[in-house]
Amino acid sequence: MKSVKDFSLLAGAMTRALAKKISFNAKSDDMADILKKYPKLVVALNHGPMLGPLASTITLNKLYMENGGKDRSPIVIMWRFFYQIPIYKYAIQYFTQVDRGLNFDEFLAKMEGEGFTDLFVKPEGENCNYGDGLEIQPFLSPRFIEFSLRLNTPILVLVHQGSENWAKTLPVSKRLDPVLKKLPKKSFDRIKETRLFSVPFLVKRLKELKVMYKLYQPQITVDDLNVDLDTRKTLLKRESDNVRKLMQSMVDELKNT
Repeated sequence: MKSVKDFSLLAGAMTRALAKKISFNAKSDDMADILKKYPKLVVALNHGPMLGPLASTITLNKLYMENGGKDRSPIVIMWRFFYQIPIYKYAIQYFTQVDRGLNFDEFLAKMEGEGFTDLFVKPEGENCNYGDGLEIQPFLSPRFIEFSLRLNTPILVLVHQGSENWAKTLPVSKRLDPVLKKLPKKSFDRIKETRLFSVPFLVKRLKELKVMYKLYQPQITVDDLNVDLDTRKTLLKRESDNVRKLMQSMVDELKNT
């Protein structure tokens, strides 16, 4: 199990290559106080474009290292397909601290019984491929809210702005639909909704990577989940919609400053 400090040397090198400056918005909450008060955290991050997680990696390492979190041990939820890509999967395993795509119960067990302190999740997932990197895309699942409730900890909502420059957003013509409908239904539905596709572009060093973070406390409790499945999904979806709205307002704040 690796700590934030163990990642810091590589994260520092990545920072020098990717961003001239990382700036934290003054309207953010007190990170040192958050890390001191909560021994475990669920951290919900905006995705940005496909390469956006690079920005999240350097941002989180800097933020934790500078605010008393160097000894914390994070675990990352990542698209399970990445663990099937030869060679690349080893980098994914290194950063996520898991060797394969896990289900909800397996991640929960690691957080409860294996010493991990922080669970990082990007709820937009692969929906990031169908936006401009600034508009928060629909969340694939609201169950990160359930992680928060079962771990009895709030959610640190952290967003960055700048990585949208690492992609080109291309319009998708309706004339391509006869071909595109062969894609998985969820992917085709997102294309029809946005008519956009985000293509990773040459990574260039950003002049500034802007960051903002706020603590979100769900308005329901773990006991509220002791209901039928449909009602539970509705409750979790409502909370995740609140997080999505908060994320969007924070990205808009960064974009306009």
